[in-house]
Amino acid sequence: MKTNVEMNKKVKDTFDSIESINEVKVSPFLKENVMHKIRNASEDIQDATWSWFTPKLQMATLVCVVVLNFMAFNNLKETTYDTNVSNFAKSYGLSTSTESSILN
Repeated sequence: MKTNVEMNKKVKDTFDSIESINEVKVSPFLKENVMHKIRNASEDIQDATWSWFTPKLQMATLVCVVVLNFMAFNNLKETTYDTNVSNFAKSYGLSTSTESSILN
């Protein structure tokens, strides 16, 4: 029964401490101010996301892409369709030889 008395005393002390807490005064515009700050912070983050991709970097990227396309096009012109097909046929044994055999 002794623990029950101690528990009741702890519960009574807890309720007494709750009653001593004062009401907090909050500005009626607190939510609006916080939401405004959050909105501004998200806009700053979005602006900073693409700020590294400056016009100079865009131009350098465009030049690199054009040069790579030009090099690929020149490489494509050098290799012809006939050589590719004949190499494919030789590698898979599909080509017919023009050499005459002993039996013919």
